[in-house]
Amino acid sequence: MAMKCIEEKFQFTLSHFYHITNFKIKGSIQRMKQNLMGIQTDPTYLREKMRKELTLEQIRNSTVSNPDQFPHLLLPEDHVSGQTGCLIEEISSKEIQVEMKRPAYELKILTDQNEKPLKIELEVELPGINSVSLCDLSVSEDDLLIEVSEKYRLHLNLPNPVNTEMTTAKFIKEKATLIVTMPLV
Repeated sequence: MAMKCIEEKFQFTLSHFYHITNFKIKGSIQRMKQNLMGIQTDPTYLREKMRKELTLEQIRNSTVSNPDQFPHLLLPEDHVSGQTGCLIEEISSKEIQVEMKRPAYELKILTDQNEKPLKIELEVELPGINSVSLCDLSVSEDDLLIEVSEKYRLHLNLPNPVNTEMTTAKFIKEKATLIVTMPLV
């Protein structure tokens, strides 16, 4: 109602699609108001501020007649090193490659009493895994990818399109089994 009143009073349209942010505003409210309303700050204030600070051009153009006048930077002894190491180390690709196994799995399509498919259920056995935090699961409408801490990798093309928003996953520690339930679209 307030938005409609503002639209009528100022003769412009407002978007009715908005959300209230939950983060804190940085800076002052007055500065934000000035920026939103297009109010320019006093240019004389900015000029005075620039006069007080040395500009890059002034520093570049300044000349020193005596080189001893340059300030010296002394580093603590523990930071000074005689040898400089290489900043970038080359690693061969053979060292990085890790053999990832394809885990045992069972893919079931659950149907209703009329044999209409309702959802896909995937059970993946992950021996040696005791925490779901090690599992990386990615489900799209037509495929699924499970990667587990450089041990297991499973990529499946799904037989039917699934609803990714309603997909759930459950990890059973005792059996080291991940169960992914994916309702069909």
